[in-house]
Amino acid sequence: MRDSLCRDLTGTFVGCDGEPTRATCSFHDRPCGLAAGDVLQLEVERMDGEWTPLFHRCQGHAVEEFPDEHTVHGTAQALVTARLEPTGAHLPGTGRYHPEALTIGEVEVQDVSTVEHGRRSPLSDRDELQ
Repeated sequence: MRDSLCRDLTGTFVGCDGEPTRATCSFHDRPCGLAAGDVLQLEVERMDGEWTPLFHRCQGHAVEEFPDEHTVHGTAQALVTARLEPTGAHLPGTGRYHPEALTIGEVEVQDVSTVEHGRRSPLSDRDELQ
């Protein structure tokens, strides 16, 4: 699992099309700019065979373990940290390449929420819908 996490996430674009050299924290009311060299914590989820970032956290909003309120039963999830690097990426919205776009550097796994953990849907234990 750790190998696929590192492989899938390293080099992933985390900026935005409008400002590819800046990333933001998902938990600020106002824009929080993160730049190359800053540490970013990410909540990631295994989707369609690949690890995908869900939420970005700056150091001020970092947590020690994967948040219970974000866990989903039946889905592998993890909390990781990485240093932001200006290695360049193709921007998702335009497909245009930006040579200094922010990407995820070396990944360190902090916590894992396995498929057996997490909140269940209220419908998951029912045999049929009413």
